[in-house]
Amino acid sequence: MRKIWIACILLSSILMAQIRKPAVAGQWYPNNVEDLTQILNSFFNNVHLTDPTDEPIGIISPHAGFAYSGQVAAHGYSLIQNKPYDTIILLGSSHHFMKNEISVYNGQFYETPYGKIPIDKKIAERLIKSDKRILFEPKIHKPEHSIEAQLPFLQYKLNNFKIVPILTSSNDLSLLDILAKELYEIVQQNSSREFLFVCSTDMSHYHTDKIARRKDSLTIDLILQNRWNQLKKNILTGKCELCGYYALYSFLNVMKHLSDNNAKLLKYANSGDISGNKLKVVGYSSIIFNKKKEKIMEKNEQIELLKIARNSIANYLKNKTRTTPQKPDQKFLSKERAVFVTLHKHGKLRGCIGHMQAKMPLYKAVAEMAVSAAFEDPRFSVLKREELEQIEIEISVLSPMQRIHDYKKIRMGIDGVLVKKGFRSGVYLPQVAEETGWDQDTFLRSLCMSKAGLSGDSYKDPATELYVFQVEKFSE
Repeated sequence: MRKIWIACILLSSILMAQIRKPAVAGQWYPNNVEDLTQILNSFFNNVHLTDPTDEPIGIISPHAGFAYSGQVAAHGYSLIQNKPYDTIILLGSSHHFMKNEISVYNGQFYETPYGKIPIDKKIAERLIKSDKRILFEPKIHKPEHSIEAQLPFLQYKLNNFKIVPILTSSNDLSLLDILAKELYEIVQQNSSREFLFVCSTDMSHYHTDKIARRKDSLTIDLILQNRWNQLKKNILTGKCELCGYYALYSFLNVMKHLSDNNAKLLKYANSGDISGNKLKVVGYSSIIFNKKKEKIMEKNEQIELLKIARNSIANYLKNKTRTTPQKPDQKFLSKERAVFVTLHKHGKLRGCIGHMQAKMPLYKAVAEMAVSAAFEDPRFSVLKREELEQIEIEISVLSPMQRIHDYKKIRMGIDGVLVKKGFRSGVYLPQVAEETGWDQDTFLRSLCMSKAGLSGDSYKDPATELYVFQVEKFSE
């Protein structure tokens, strides 16, 4: 009987190591699906963000009881819907252990009332092999709420993703540097995957509302201004407070490489805003780091193309014939690229001509399209000589088309889309999403119906071809 009892205990321990059960469900957030969905619905219904170009690669999110910090957290997570994230790296700091180590959960699942979330064991195992102080320590994860508090938001907004839960229980910055370096290399070596990094941290603790807001404002400013060394000094001296700072330290080192270094504050509040107690509050913020956009051209190449465009228009005004510009030194400008040239006069459209498929070297295409925009756009009269000094030239260079088979991977505000089925096709440039604020479904339905003459849900049809491209737009 004793042997059976011992075997049961061992089996229970093994199962606990494989499935991390909720620690704070029923306390910090509802422990049943209906109530949890209801509270998350209320949070997201109160979020009103309008910039369709936001595409977070990183989110700083709070982790208190949902009644206090859930509304703030919802702001960051509202931006991940319709994005193709398949791997979520979760960074939190242990509130219970300081063991000079980092614990990467390497079981099978993290569980919440919404169900089990699979662990990306391949990444977890790689991290564990990178340093002897990075290991799998289940007891560090068992009571910790910082990562758990993020999971219902992810499950509410995403499907079919894996997570890598990482808890820091060390203030050794050299170890945290090793973690950041390894995470960055993992992303670089898995370019076909879509990563999202989440850093879980609250801000100042148990000050008056006035002091908390002053401290938190300084902390937020240092994050947004990329003054992360100063933030480190302020944390060590107590001028700034973040309970998850050591997780944030690694997170920021990764963002330095993966984001556009233009962090954005979405929402700040503190517990006093909910409880009414302004004497001892905890601060919460939602901050995003947007993914770097693909860079197609260098500045000197842009300047050269704008010069070619203006000279081509001037030569046509003078000679009434098209001239082929001299081949420029920059090699990229001799590559075949699709391009649009747009003319504005006093801020208003004065002509726009381009093509979606690359047909000639870029420098020649710009010369051709510039003349066509000035003299052949049927919507406008031909450009007059006296207007030349009044127009502003804008050039949009398109990246090569890429076929995709999953419409969910389309990035709103970043990807232009060409839809094609049979002899019908239509295209939207990325700026359509920026100008309209449409979500992905509205964008694609409009593209299919208004541009291609197809049924609204044709983009879901396997027989429909979808191509994406990016646009680099620049002007004088």
